[in-house]
Amino acid sequence: MTTSIRIIDALKRQLKTRGITYKALSESLGLSESAVKHMFSTGNFSLKRLDEICAVLEIDIGELVNISESQQPMLEQLSDEHEQEIVSDIRLLLVAYCLINFWTFEEIVERYDISVQEGLRYLRRLDRMNIIELQPGDRVRLLIANNFAWRKNGAIERFFTSRVQTEFFKHSFSDDGSIRIVKNGMLSRKSQIQLIEKLKAIGELFDDTSWDERKIPARERHGTSMVLAIRHWFFEGFRHLERHP
Repeated sequence: MTTSIRIIDALKRQLKTRGITYKALSESLGLSESAVKHMFSTGNFSLKRLDEICAVLEIDIGELVNISESQQPMLEQLSDEHEQEIVSDIRLLLVAYCLINFWTFEEIVERYDISVQEGLRYLRRLDRMNIIELQPGDRVRLLIANNFAWRKNGAIERFFTSRVQTEFFKHSFSDDGSIRIVKNGMLSRKSQIQLIEKLKAIGELFDDTSWDERKIPARERHGTSMVLAIRHWFFEGFRHLERHP
């Protein structure tokens, strides 16, 4: 759905919520009722007319845009097919990664060896997947929900396991901005569950921080990965020392 269609739908909903009919709106605007109906059916609004309608609704255009965007369903997960399509093309994966991390299209083509035309082809593919909405002027609107996640054991997770995980942990974690904490102990099931909930909260904090800093230019942000994991586990190297009845 395009931005203009969303805004018109939001206008209609706001009029209905306030009990304002097309007839009442036409009287406020000094137009005929048929002219108002034609305006809504064709979507042919001037900026001045849109501002006048917002005044009748006692909201400004910025609020209307926010309302229209908040009412659009956001993507929580991709299909198997789309994940496989992304991971099979490293450049498409890169563009998707950057956009999900709030890069602009200009920042992507400036930083990486991807031409504008090539980049636009990738944007159109991501638009078809409903990850983004490609808008006029090559602007991008992200369509993923705050709780967006890759599929469990899907193509992206498998790529991470086979290609990314080893590279990530092949590091000393001794430089500034890095830390690795490994803890081993004997815990009850209750304590395990409590720790899992706290780790989930830290994961949500990471997402919130990323969102809060989304408008900082990409050149001032740094690729950052955080892995949180906990499970019932016993080192296999000790197994042969156990007593068996």
